[in-house]
Amino acid sequence: MHLPERSFIFLRHAQTAYNREGRFQGKIEVPLNDEGFKQAEAAANSLKDLTISRIIASPATRVIQTVRPYALKQAIPLHLENDLMEFFVGEFEGQEISAIRERLQLSKEQSWLSVLPEDADSWHDFLVRVCQSVHSWTEKYPKETLLIAAHGLVFRALTEALTGEPRSCENASPHAFQQVGGAWEVEPIVSSIVGLGPITIA
Repeated sequence: MHLPERSFIFLRHAQTAYNREGRFQGKIEVPLNDEGFKQAEAAANSLKDLTISRIIASPATRVIQTVRPYALKQAIPLHLENDLMEFFVGEFEGQEISAIRERLQLSKEQSWLSVLPEDADSWHDFLVRVCQSVHSWTEKYPKETLLIAAHGLVFRALTEALTGEPRSCENASPHAFQQVGGAWEVEPIVSSIVGLGPITIA
């Protein structure tokens, strides 16, 4: 598996009705809700002072709705990348996450990823797909700061592969993935980047 070797910025899509209701979305096309459009605007404001050269986005409607206005306003090229599409959870799609957890009697410590239905994607294959995609784009544009716009489980896969600790992020919450002293650090933009200037491509 080819892991990313250069710094990049990640943005999860803004809120949808399924996010608000706590439902699995996966590959279901769910547009942003009213709150989501507000979140997307707020995310654009937090990114406006950064030197982002290019946006690589999942083709899902909710992702495109999150980043396209920002891309147009800042005149930043926007590329759609199928390999950044969200993880497919099979028969879980569209169902409430809490209902699935209750039905399967999962403890608070247990992840639903450990009890995926047979028709779901392989987590390992998904992780490889996501990492190789980001690696490919960052290598293709080695002197540019890229914004990777995608999904919550894409963020989880990247943090798991690069830091060894899978993490989650809120809707429309931008994060900086940076190599510091040979190790990856992942921090929210508001606390790690503002006031520090452009991201250094390492």
